[in-house]
Amino acid sequence: MADVTLVIDGQTVTVPAGTNIVDAARATSVAVPVFCYHPKMKPVGMCRMCMVEVWTPKIDPATRQVVIGEDGKPVLALMMGKLQPGCVTPVSDGMEVRTGTDKVKFTQKGMLEFLLTSHPLDCPVCDKGGECPLQNLTMQWGPGLSRFDYEDKVHFEKPIPLGDLIYLDRERCILCSRCVRFEDDLAGDEVLGFDNRGRSWEIIAKGEPAFDSKFSGNTTDICPVGALTTADFRFKARVWELQPVPSVCTHCSVGCNLTLDMRHNELKRVMPRENDFVNEIWLCDKGRFGMRAMASSDRLTTPLIRRNGQLVPASWDDALALVADKLASAGGAAIGGIAGPSLPNEDLFLFARLFRETLGSNNLDYRPGAANDPAIDTWSAAFGVGLGTNLMTLGKGTSILIVGADPEEEAPLYTLRVRAIQSRGGDLTVINPYPTKLGKSANRSIAPKPGTGPHVVLAVLKTILDEKLAKVDGYGNRLRGLDELTRTLANETVEGLCSTAGVSADTVRAAARAFAAADNGIILFGRLALSVGSALTDAIAALAVVAGKVGRANNGLIGLVEQNARAAIDLGVRPDGAKAGLSAREMLAAANNGSLKALFVAGIDPAAENAAAAQALDALDFLVVQDLFLTETAKLADVVLPLAAVAEREGTVTNAERRVQRFRQAQRNSADVRALWQVAQQLALMVAEGALVGASANGKVLNGKPNSAATWDYVVGEDVSEAIAANVRGYANATLAQLSANSGTWGRQSSEQVYYDGTSYENVEGIGIQLPTTIDDPKSPISITVRVPQAAEFADGTLALIAAPRAYDNGDWGRGSKLAPRMVPAHVILSVADAQKLGVAIGDQITLRSTAGEITLPAQIDSGLVSGLALAPLVRGSGMAGVATGAITVVTVVR
Repeated sequence: MADVTLVIDGQTVTVPAGTNIVDAARATSVAVPVFCYHPKMKPVGMCRMCMVEVWTPKIDPATRQVVIGEDGKPVLALMMGKLQPGCVTPVSDGMEVRTGTDKVKFTQKGMLEFLLTSHPLDCPVCDKGGECPLQNLTMQWGPGLSRFDYEDKVHFEKPIPLGDLIYLDRERCILCSRCVRFEDDLAGDEVLGFDNRGRSWEIIAKGEPAFDSKFSGNTTDICPVGALTTADFRFKARVWELQPVPSVCTHCSVGCNLTLDMRHNELKRVMPRENDFVNEIWLCDKGRFGMRAMASSDRLTTPLIRRNGQLVPASWDDALALVADKLASAGGAAIGGIAGPSLPNEDLFLFARLFRETLGSNNLDYRPGAANDPAIDTWSAAFGVGLGTNLMTLGKGTSILIVGADPEEEAPLYTLRVRAIQSRGGDLTVINPYPTKLGKSANRSIAPKPGTGPHVVLAVLKTILDEKLAKVDGYGNRLRGLDELTRTLANETVEGLCSTAGVSADTVRAAARAFAAADNGIILFGRLALSVGSALTDAIAALAVVAGKVGRANNGLIGLVEQNARAAIDLGVRPDGAKAGLSAREMLAAANNGSLKALFVAGIDPAAENAAAAQALDALDFLVVQDLFLTETAKLADVVLPLAAVAEREGTVTNAERRVQRFRQAQRNSADVRALWQVAQQLALMVAEGALVGASANGKVLNGKPNSAATWDYVVGEDVSEAIAANVRGYANATLAQLSANSGTWGRQSSEQVYYDGTSYENVEGIGIQLPTTIDDPKSPISITVRVPQAAEFADGTLALIAAPRAYDNGDWGRGSKLAPRMVPAHVILSVADAQKLGVAIGDQITLRSTAGEITLPAQIDSGLVSGLALAPLVRGSGMAGVATGAITVVTVVR
């Protein structure tokens, strides 16, 4: 659409057609006050605070063109100059807007006076005090005195819970509907509404449990008054007392920008920082309310050494000396390391270096070692979304495929971002064997039989090839494997592949055409897709390449790996690197047979869900664990080391879109807790000073490199980030110094006259640095491959059991959190048909039996689940590791 030129308070401005007056005025630094309007939501014109005088030009009826006067300016039409709400009035050529006339000022004062007639005088005690738009707009545009009697104010009970996380003060509410519209339109959770229309009109929570949304905390941010407050911050502090520290959420792979608001070294609240490339202005409730574990009284505060069968306190020097001696004595293939994906980049890098260079072992992994561990996502590094990708800019002309993933549970902010793309005209296809929230609102939802995800993706790929929709010309001579791929699919048909998967061929073809025709195409795949194995991920990668959806911004793959697993893969904490070693699962097996003698486990708890893992860990000659808490794995250890929480140190993390972001230290721990990178360095120095390593012939050379302390000279985290930049492909620009250089003031400004969002804060830490993919290198070949796997078959009387990730998984991150009531208990979900066939009612205890073992769980019934499939939420206490035989486990149900 063509741009539009208009005049606002004497300033000529040109903006895109369709822009409303409020946003056009903001482009000229003219403030138009708003309450109900929010730039992330459709305008509704409810509050009338944005009333302005609007003059439109006279139109020549013969030419339909604007009439230009002798002075060269548009002739304004008679009978204009009327007040119109700026948020719902689009600009037009030649329009003149006046925001400071007496008529406008009179209206603005009147609107504020009306709002204040029933608003309580709570400013001295209101949590919003100091960052309240109503306060600010009243000071700038409101009357100095009110003509209304204070005794006539409406009074309600103060406050009432909308749920267990959010409180509502109905006296303060101005009925702007921002909260309702956010939940309905952006989150897709219709859990809020209006009731008692009239002077007692109020917001209510709908459904059971009340206010059931993973994004409820955002309503308190966008509330323009103090009507909505959070349970964990209400009356805890005044905003001007808080010291905001920029950080990054590590609960999932989105890497949301957030601010830890501290007072006297205590975390008071968590707020989002605006970053349009990552989380826009939103946080999920897990990120907002799930940051209290670092203050838990259960934190480890001193090293522990097992003496006479008991873990007793010890000094750091004694504990590290023992660890260095035991690891160095065993050395090489007899030792291994498992570092959890929640750890920052600096920890992962030096952990890998300690094992590969100093200790001579390639036995490294970031996964816990359960039977259903997902595969390593290597394709996102090759064909991940291109440099400059910004999902906030996408809409019409964009096609998104979600394969084997449930973003709301695995990476919640992607739910908001994908829904926003769809609301702007984007096309969405969800391919998943069980129902998800995004599947309900998708343009098409495809539910394949368990284990047949590869067949559906291959059917999409086959459609593109058959209908000559492929776009591979731009790759030149770099593409490898296309001919072999074509031969592999030559004997397959779309109908045959879809029949195997039990899905509609017409629906699959529609998805293929939409994806191929789109200007931009993105494929998100999750833990289920990874757990199915390489047949599915290879097909996903090949589809993106053949459709021409790689190698440029806003196109490519996004793997929803766990937390900071993208960095673990990049930085070498993986068993399938250049020098292959044992995976976590293989290490545990080797511990059982005695070939693995010692293991270092950091930031992960393999024993918590896997009795077999616990048995293997107990069989080791030596086990060292570094963690925040005395976990089930730590209870088995010979040495336990306290780990510094993310908020207690600085560093970097890498998100699912390969964006490296910096977080800063927010809290000082009175105990001597340390980051893993500090422990790794100290161990390397101790080994280098004299310990002999089994893999070394003479103790002087390990893995072909000098066993010297000279290169272990990191003083602060920034030194480690410099080493990562110097040694890891793609990370050259991702040092703390360069991330700081990339910092600047982004997003909402506290100095702005109008706060669009409700809560004012600044993001002064930058947007991060996105890493290049392999395809960004013009000399790098583009290799693709596919295979058609054998479809799994299930005998009568058996069910396919799938482990379904859950955000509220009962993990240690939830200690001290207000989310405790939301934690998902262990259970199994059956379809209505299977429950009836088995005679199972809700709450019945049923036993699931596989070739690996059995578990007993209470049953739930889901009317949306297909027959033949059972879901076991992947939460602590589920016992899934004891029954799982792979991605799809065949089970029988025993009453």
